[in-house]
Amino acid sequence: MGVGKSSLGRGLSKKINFSHIDTDIEIEKIKNMKINDIFEFYGENYFRELEQDIIIDIINNNQNSVISLGGGSFLNIKIREKIKKSCISIWLNTNIDIIYNRITNSMNVRPLFSKTKSKSELEALLKKRNFIYKEADIKIETGNINKNTLVEETIDKLKFFRK
Repeated sequence: MGVGKSSLGRGLSKKINFSHIDTDIEIEKIKNMKINDIFEFYGENYFRELEQDIIIDIINNNQNSVISLGGGSFLNIKIREKIKKSCISIWLNTNIDIIYNRITNSMNVRPLFSKTKSKSELEALLKKRNFIYKEADIKIETGNINKNTLVEETIDKLKFFRK
């Protein structure tokens, strides 16, 4: 959360002329609810099962697409294995201070952060996730680079992959 997955997805898809799918937006459309409300009314387990089904369906039915996943999606073994088999995965690694500032200044409510709130708890959450994020095909250190530079760096790294 807060690393720029959706921004990169939109920019990259325009640059390479692919469609862009943001899985959080797709989930919200299907349920006609915001992600935060799904978490609140149905719980995280329900959300994760729904997310798994929708993401696997998206991957199965959308070639030549850039897919922006929610931050917890890649933690799901079924999603991760499907991605490894069918996609090129990108991990946007960003400094904790940047992430914390983006999240706290964002109008977008993030369910897991609403529970976490502190920078140290957010850092602990990211440390738990990073060992799985490291399985991505491509790692990009984003820092404070602008969107255009991020898109160009991603395109450069994608040139080495064929699936």
